[in-house]
Amino acid sequence: MSLVHFAHATRSQFLKLVALVKWIRVSKRMDVCYSVAYLLDLQSQYFTETADRLVSMIRGDLQLARLPEFHIAPAIDVLVLGTYNRMPSKIKEAFIPPAKITPREQKLVTSRLNQLIETRISRISNKIPANFKEIHINNGIATLLVPGEFEIKITLLGETEMIKWSLLNIKILVEDYELGMGLPLVHPLQLNQLHGALQSRMNVSANPIKEAFYFLHSFCVSLQLDALWCQTSRLASGRLRENITIEKYDMKKRTLLVGYWVKRTKSKNLTVGQVKYDAQYRVQIYEDEDDKLGGLKVRHFPHAPQLGTIDCRAGMLSMNRLLSETFSVRCKERLMRLRRIIESADPMLEVTMTGLSVPSLSLALLPDTTANEEMLTVSVNSFCGRVICNINVLSSDNEDVLAFARALYSSRCTNQTIRSYLKKLRVLLVIERYRRSVTSLPVRERRESELLPFVKEVLNQKPAQRIVLQYLRNENYYLIANFVPDEKEYVSIELLLMEIEEERAQFINLDNDNELFTTSVRDATHQGTLKFTQTDKPTLQEECSRHQKLAFAIATIEDRLTYMYLATELVKREIGIELRRDDAHVPGGLALHITDVKSVVPFDVAEFFKCCVRSCLRLDNRNRYTFQFEMCFENIPLVRDVPHGLSHRREGVKDTTWIQEINNVNQVSPDKLVEGILHRLMRYLHMYRVVHKFSLAYEQYFKNMCNIEAYTFHKLVVSYGENRDMLMILAFNVKSQVPGSSEEHYFMNFGQTMPHRQFNSTKVDWHEKPHWNPHSLMASFLREHLRQHHDLVFIMHFLCQTIKPLVAIGNFGRIRFQSQKSLTQMLGPEVHFAFRLKYFLNAIDMTTWRLMQGNVILEIRLLEGDKVAVRDVSRYRARCAGLYQLFANIDPHNTALMADEIAIPPSDNPNTAGPTMWTPDQFMETIDDRHEESDPRMALTSQPILMTHDTIYAACDFDVIEGRLTCPLDEYLCSIGYLQRALLTLERMSPRGNPNQTSPNSLITGYVTVVDAKPDFIRFRATQLNGEGQNTTSMVHYKIYLCPVEMTLKIRIEFDEGTNDQATPENLQILSKYFEKVVFSCGDEYALQSYILMTRVTSFGATNSIAKLMGSQLESPSKCCLQLSLTYNNTSTKKLAAATKVDVQLQNIIFNVIISQSRTSESFSVLRFIYRLKENVVSIPSIDSKQIADDASADAKASGSCAIWVLVSRIVDRFCAGEWNPSNRDEPIIMNVAPPQYGNPASVAPPGSVVQQNSVSQPMQPQSVMAPGSMMGPQSVNAHQYGMHRQQMGGPQSMQMNPSSIGPGSVNAGSMNPGSVLNPGSVMNPGSVLNPGSVMNPGSVMNPGSSMNPGSVMNPGSVMNPGSVMNPGSVMNPGSHQQHMMNPGSVGPGNVGGPGSVNPGGYWNPQAGSGQQQQYPHHPHMQYPP
Repeated sequence: MSLVHFAHATRSQFLKLVALVKWIRVSKRMDVCYSVAYLLDLQSQYFTETADRLVSMIRGDLQLARLPEFHIAPAIDVLVLGTYNRMPSKIKEAFIPPAKITPREQKLVTSRLNQLIETRISRISNKIPANFKEIHINNGIATLLVPGEFEIKITLLGETEMIKWSLLNIKILVEDYELGMGLPLVHPLQLNQLHGALQSRMNVSANPIKEAFYFLHSFCVSLQLDALWCQTSRLASGRLRENITIEKYDMKKRTLLVGYWVKRTKSKNLTVGQVKYDAQYRVQIYEDEDDKLGGLKVRHFPHAPQLGTIDCRAGMLSMNRLLSETFSVRCKERLMRLRRIIESADPMLEVTMTGLSVPSLSLALLPDTTANEEMLTVSVNSFCGRVICNINVLSSDNEDVLAFARALYSSRCTNQTIRSYLKKLRVLLVIERYRRSVTSLPVRERRESELLPFVKEVLNQKPAQRIVLQYLRNENYYLIANFVPDEKEYVSIELLLMEIEEERAQFINLDNDNELFTTSVRDATHQGTLKFTQTDKPTLQEECSRHQKLAFAIATIEDRLTYMYLATELVKREIGIELRRDDAHVPGGLALHITDVKSVVPFDVAEFFKCCVRSCLRLDNRNRYTFQFEMCFENIPLVRDVPHGLSHRREGVKDTTWIQEINNVNQVSPDKLVEGILHRLMRYLHMYRVVHKFSLAYEQYFKNMCNIEAYTFHKLVVSYGENRDMLMILAFNVKSQVPGSSEEHYFMNFGQTMPHRQFNSTKVDWHEKPHWNPHSLMASFLREHLRQHHDLVFIMHFLCQTIKPLVAIGNFGRIRFQSQKSLTQMLGPEVHFAFRLKYFLNAIDMTTWRLMQGNVILEIRLLEGDKVAVRDVSRYRARCAGLYQLFANIDPHNTALMADEIAIPPSDNPNTAGPTMWTPDQFMETIDDRHEESDPRMALTSQPILMTHDTIYAACDFDVIEGRLTCPLDEYLCSIGYLQRALLTLERMSPRGNPNQTSPNSLITGYVTVVDAKPDFIRFRATQLNGEGQNTTSMVHYKIYLCPVEMTLKIRIEFDEGTNDQATPENLQILSKYFEKVVFSCGDEYALQSYILMTRVTSFGATNSIAKLMGSQLESPSKCCLQLSLTYNNTSTKKLAAATKVDVQLQNIIFNVIISQSRTSESFSVLRFIYRLKENVVSIPSIDSKQIADDASADAKASGSCAIWVLVSRIVDRFCAGEWNPSNRDEPIIMNVAPPQYGNPASVAPPGSVVQQNSVSQPMQPQSVMAPGSMMGPQSVNAHQYGMHRQQMGGPQSMQMNPSSIGPGSVNAGSMNPGSVLNPGSVMNPGSVLNPGSVMNPGSVMNPGSSMNPGSVMNPGSVMNPGSVMNPGSVMNPGSHQQHMMNPGSVGPGNVGGPGSVNPGGYWNPQAGSGQQQQYPHHPHMQYPP
């Protein structure tokens, strides 16, 4: 049977194995199926859960989300009536249920319940515990209160006697917000449990109220005790850690025992590392078994009055407050006990109790202690009970103070121990006093640990309590202060001086008289003893200066050391010295007297030491460590002697003491200190050397010529001059004594002061002419003379004799600028700063001065006998015509020519020598049909001109003349310079000087011809503008000359006979006066051009009108001021130009007249008009003023007079009436000045357009005044005109114009094809391109950025502005003007510059062919003189 079972089991196993093998074959396919099945099951689960969730939402949440029915009736009420009166009553009933009884019934029921409760309580009132302090009955409820414990509310639910009391509420009043974290100490569940238990006990009790009291009272007492235990535990683990301990807490017996002020002790019975905590005091909180109603009580061990208690009625019990009250009482107890102990140990010591909230004991250890800082304060730490001792002046970690505190805290403190500690503290206090007294002294305290080992060995032999002080200035010396307490209650103080040198330390006996120059310091170092007994108190006079004694000792010893070093160094230099003692008890009482300096002074100083009574050095270490170099003199050679009557100054005295400080003594070595002393002494000696000689001559001669302001032996101040307002300050330079030094021996400075006559006057003229001392320019020469000769007499004589002429000549040394803007623009490239100094004044030597203005140089030489010589030393030739006549006009009797004449060397560099003498060969016309002989008074000479001081003073005395600050010599030099600039201006007005003004319609200043030019005059002529244009033959002759009588510039104007009937003497006089007052005064070159052009106008008697205009400007206006605008300032290009211009045909001229109420008025009007010479017609570009011009022209034709004055007079009348003020109006543009019947020249096409070859573009009119070809009058008036100070002229931007943009049209950015023609007056804007074959006719302008391609032709008169590009192969015909450098490659056979081109160097002739160069004579372009 078992075999059958085995076989069956085996077969089963094999079948399983076979099935397993078959399954393995298809297991991979099964794995894929499993994953697919799992995914499908997961998707099915998601669908199921989604369906379930949707069903639950429909059945649950969406039931309440159904759309309610619309309330039609309430909506109608709200929309129609504005109110809602259909509130469903169900809403009110749902929230406010209807009352079950009425308020009246409720009031009757509660009243009845109050009666029942009162009755029930009154019957058991004698059995109610007395702890219930409050019983309230209200609204059928009785409230019973036990303060600090609990509060209950009870009631009755019926009227029968069998009804039990019902407990409504229990409120526990025991609170502690810190323990409960703001929550009640009893949890609400606990209250519910108490409520149920108490209600059950009240139901079975005979006296339910009494039962409730005992039940809740017992619970509250346990709760209070538990709260106190928790508070104590927090304190024991917190801020009172290791200071209090909970010794016992029994909840059953309701006892809490707390120990405080714990002492940590170690006992042999304890394990190693364990500490035993023994409380010195204890407090017990318990419940008395005999007095259950009394609550918790407090008991202290040991007992003492006024200790802390607990008030159980408060509800909030505080262990912290109990311990704080207890600590305060215990601290007072311990302090009283310590007071008795200290007083028994030292009965004479005064101990006082101080402090209210924090009591302490104050002990005055020293009898003279008054400050609280030196009081010994004994207090008790209220947390741990330890004794704390403190002295404020000592550090808080002082070992002796801490040891004294530990001794007082211990129980084994004897009287002997206390007395020994008090002695130590007294010594420490005295040491601290001395330590503080030396903080401000030049010593520092050194710790003994910082000293060297061999120094410590020496100090070990001295007492332990000491102070080691090191001198700051002498670090090798130490002062040791020893403090020794003894049994007689004295503190002995001993001072020792220790010297350290080369690893050797030794003590110096301070009482040895031979140690420090036989000067005893016993009085300084004897500190004595300090007694602290009450029987023999030290007086204030004896002991109050204890700190001063130490300071005196330190200072005295340091003085001896300093004197020792200083004396040693002086002896090395063989200087005689003597150390004298004035007062040994006072710091600085010693004085080091200097008796002999022969070894260091190279000259005799006997005279100096005759008047020097004492020369000594005193050491002053009060505030700063300085030497007082004291010099006491008698019979001083020079003293202050300013005029009498000056209350704020006094005369000097013959005897005085002069002291100088020598600072930084501690920062220099002794040899440097001695060198500084010698420098000061040498300064005194050198100054005395020159002053002594001068003093001998001062009383006899110089006293009436100068005054001594101050003489302090190191400095001399002398005032000289007619008003004594010039100062000479003299001092000796000690740096010059250093070997190899290049310093000056003397410091000689010159300054100014207020005149002496004004010191006593009540009114000071602050507007008096400002002065400066001209001798400052020759200070170097005077110093050198004084160094060589040491003769101050000659120096003062020279200063007093030369001050008057030099004050006048020095006026030319003031900084005054002269504008060169117009001249630089006219001659060539404009400079950035077009100003130069008007005069240069410098001193050649002590007697020779040079005054330079441009290329004119005057030499002024000071001669003896109050004489001055002036001569012309200009380079290469004399230039000042009539220089002798200038001074002869001032003083003909004392002015003469000297015999010798200076030779002028020839120029070694003609190109840089400036302009040569003017010759007729320079000008276009050499025929002089009006030859005049030169005036002999205006002859050129290089001979010196001899004159007196008064003459040169009168010639150089500046004064305000007709609104200008000038003088005769200034006016003369300005005239000479103006003649040179006028010649250059006239040259630019010649046809050769303006090659680009050939356009038929361009505006010019007219052409003139210079006939003759000499240094004193210029003669030129020009055609009259009489309406005949260029065909006229009538001339105007001008002569600008230097008048030999007035020595200023004048002009003479002559017209050809019979050509101008209005050239009357009166009109010519006005024209000449206008030149003198306005044109010459403003000094502007463009103003001269405008003036010449206006005086040339003679058409229809225009000379009379011009004379009236100029006369009106010269007169003082009453209501209206007329001013001719001569210069135009272009605010856009920052360039100047002439304001009056005429066209090339000489038919139309532009005038600009400024009309204002006064010359200084800020508001003004500008009258711009064109006068047509041939028609006698004026036109104004403004449309509003056109009728005025037409009326003026009609009146002029009717009367036969000139229309200029007719128009101006009409405008003036309207301006005075307030009817004309065009300054704020945008006037139309003056397109051109050609007559209406003349056609404008053609211009090029707009930008970007291309003009076909050999074609001319249509005329293109400028659209704004800024466009090229437009023209507008001046925008501002030259600020230098006669009496005028103008700002920029008002008006819109369209009124501003560029003088160089005059012409009919422009070429904008683009290109011109080959064969195109650029007509006269056209302008190529930046970016334009001139292709090959194009032609630039005369008058065309190429602005910066334009380009000329190869093959282009630039005809004469064309202008290439800076920035234009002239490519290789371009042709620049004669007369064209290139204002910038040509590009590389533009100079060669293909580039041609004609003879008229304004380019330096040689010129190429286009007809000469390739490789052939022809040199043309260069027109001499005269540069402005340097």
